[in-house]
Amino acid sequence: MGVAAILTVCFSAGASADTLANALPKGVMETPRPDYDAQGIALDNWTLFPSLAATANYDDNVFRSLANRNWDWYFETTPAFRLQRKTQEGVFDIFGDADFFNYVEFPRLNLTDWTIGADSKLNLSTHFAAAISGYYGEYHEDFASVNLIGNPSAEREYTRYFKGHFETAASYGSGDWLVSGGASLDRFDWQPTVLLSGLHVSNEDRNATYVDPYARVAYQVAPSYQVYARALYDRRDFDESRDRFGFDRDSSGVELDGGMTALVGKTLSLDAFLGYRGQQFRNFAVDPDHRLQDVSELDYGLTADWYAAPTFTAHLSASRSLSDLILPDASLSDDQTVRLSADWEARHDVIVQEFVAYIYSRLIGTQRVDRYPAAGVTLRYFINRYASAELAYLFTARHSTDRPSEFSDQIVTVGLNLHI
Repeated sequence: MGVAAILTVCFSAGASADTLANALPKGVMETPRPDYDAQGIALDNWTLFPSLAATANYDDNVFRSLANRNWDWYFETTPAFRLQRKTQEGVFDIFGDADFFNYVEFPRLNLTDWTIGADSKLNLSTHFAAAISGYYGEYHEDFASVNLIGNPSAEREYTRYFKGHFETAASYGSGDWLVSGGASLDRFDWQPTVLLSGLHVSNEDRNATYVDPYARVAYQVAPSYQVYARALYDRRDFDESRDRFGFDRDSSGVELDGGMTALVGKTLSLDAFLGYRGQQFRNFAVDPDHRLQDVSELDYGLTADWYAAPTFTAHLSASRSLSDLILPDASLSDDQTVRLSADWEARHDVIVQEFVAYIYSRLIGTQRVDRYPAAGVTLRYFINRYASAELAYLFTARHSTDRPSEFSDQIVTVGLNLHI
């Protein structure tokens, strides 16, 4: 998604791309609200945007367990900042946040996630644009992760990991043509899982580096229609030559897609593509019982935004992705996702957001199939320029051919958001 965001910025290069981008209407969540939007604090040539989000949350299945359900209240507090400088050439941002979790009944789950990063977007000429961004932080793995073996309830703390991310992109537009490309780099460093018995389970076999260069060529066939082709190379290198089950998880893959973006009438925006994706495992010098299955599948994606009215926007998306695993015999998780959501401005100061989603996840190399239904609704109330309140409900579940890993979970949230 980060690559997509940067490419969106880069598409501002070239007159044709501007025509298509400027023709898009603004959705409910993109519409400026001068009475409620953060104005920031001027610091010479910079503007500081500080914020603070605080929520009280009720979770009816903290450990995402099938049989042994434990409920708890937890409080999440997130101070954040963005320091921004705008020039004629572009925008430069420095950003960061800390995410504090505090549980009432299970204080051993208390933790702090954090992120620090920067990004820059430059329009170097009428035809050429570039962007670069990166961040580093510490995060935790949710108990819903498919990589947790067995019942996690009352057995362990959250597993922590550090992640570094860097990406860059550039585009050149001339006439009806737009050429863009770039690369992303991700680094994962996993900390040991701490069990209640005091045992520390090493996760060094999950430490890995991902590199993903890509290229895209687009041609505007009409003011509101653009066709494109793109190619992406995916390399995943793990620090250890064998994981805890004896498998070599180093792999490389490709994605080759052709697609189209279009504005149908004045209310429907579409981006759809179809192609091929494959992932091959090195399986170097391993016995036949420890070979991971390669992947060769249809690649596809769809994003549709319907701007039905200034006060109502609907979104539909469908996609396919491959996720790494640390389970015996399973090479990757083939995740096919569909999501439908809507944003409704009930009043000038009240927004209602709803979504339903479904993920069909096949663990390649095994017979296991997981299904993840989810749904949620959020009510946002803008109090004034400095504060807003929210009330939210979230349902998630996993139905699986591996019955012990099934769960359902409901979270109710009440929150207050402050910004300047």
